[in-house]
Amino acid sequence: MQLQKFALAENALQSNNPFSALVGKRRERDQRRQARIVERYVLASDDRMFLFEERGGVARVQFLCGENDPRLECVVDMAGPSPEIYELSATRAPRGDVIYKNSREDTLLRIAAYGGATVYWPGEVRGVAASKSFGDDRPLTLGRADWETVVRRAQGASAQLSALTGAPIYFDISAGDRSANANSAVLADAIVTAAKGLSLVADDETGAAAVAARIKRVVFLPSSDPEISMGGAILEIRYVPGQDIQGRPSSAEIMHFLEESL
Repeated sequence: MQLQKFALAENALQSNNPFSALVGKRRERDQRRQARIVERYVLASDDRMFLFEERGGVARVQFLCGENDPRLECVVDMAGPSPEIYELSATRAPRGDVIYKNSREDTLLRIAAYGGATVYWPGEVRGVAASKSFGDDRPLTLGRADWETVVRRAQGASAQLSALTGAPIYFDISAGDRSANANSAVLADAIVTAAKGLSLVADDETGAAAVAARIKRVVFLPSSDPEISMGGAILEIRYVPGQDIQGRPSSAEIMHFLEESL
């Protein structure tokens, strides 16, 4: 009985203690981070949206495809858009803000201490304000993909890049696992990030001419580590099956590799 009275008194004391409330809010925020809650944001300038998932010192972001979105990742697979998932590192900024950068140190997102965000949408230089929206979204990981998805994306990527550069570029997936029970998610995603990286280089006349002159085939090879290399007119993309987005090079890594190699 005495213990129960003591517990009730302690709870009453904590309820009147503003510091206790602050600690409770911090604990709740930490629990949300550990649960890896995916938050949806909408841009202030238009109806574009992105998903954000905090994972402690790192995070993930995915820029969703909108209606008539011309980005390659939104049109390469006619059965459904496949926007890239970016893995970001976090650094603390003044006033409690957090800046999130990709593996190439490009800033993609800035989250203010009050919850608002500034996003650097792919292909745009200036940041745009964004605010939280509503959504019940799954964790930002690669969903399962079958061999049909791989074939469809390879064909779409070949068609898109060939049209963009004015020369045939063949996406070679012959080394992939075609068995019925295989999960080809990493390979399917690697096709999209490779096509996107190539398109970022070929987005002007000079870049398109360089890609058309140097690359005839993009070959995807299973490996123990994700890697990019070139030999003759072949761009090799090595990926690690079953390793989520860490198992393939990002579009930014492929773009920078090509800019240094072509």
